[in-house]
Amino acid sequence: MTLGPLEYAVVGFEGNRFTGQILGELRAAKEKGVIRIIDVLLIKKDENGDVTSFEMSDLSGEDAEAFGPIAGDLLEVFEPDDVEAAASNLPNNCSAGLLLIEQTWAIPLKEAILNAGGVPVVGGLVRPEVVQMIEAEIAAQAAGKNQAEMKVAE
Repeated sequence: MTLGPLEYAVVGFEGNRFTGQILGELRAAKEKGVIRIIDVLLIKKDENGDVTSFEMSDLSGEDAEAFGPIAGDLLEVFEPDDVEAAASNLPNNCSAGLLLIEQTWAIPLKEAILNAGGVPVVGGLVRPEVVQMIEAEIAAQAAGKNQAEMKVAE
């Protein structure tokens, strides 16, 4: 079995107010086969900087019900060092979701690369602030293109 690229993300929420609003999108992406959710860990850092973490299997009641659709086959691979590293980036009185996701959409591409004799050399994610700069550039380019098309149509 070929494993798709793995991505981890730490998504923070001020004031320890994790509402679970993103669960629907995670569930939809999982159901479409775009991703496989390997692990999800919830982290809370109180106003004193004390950290607690919860695997999905630790949840009960409404919390367990809310996460149920995405928590089915989690592997629980995160270690205490992962929690410590993620929490070190959080301000006090903040919560976070630590996600490990397999990009299943990329499995055929990965297999094609390997079958062609390609060897992964380096990879990574672009930092959020760089993504914002690129988004702004794409938006400006699209706005310029739209203006040019409007002038041609006149």
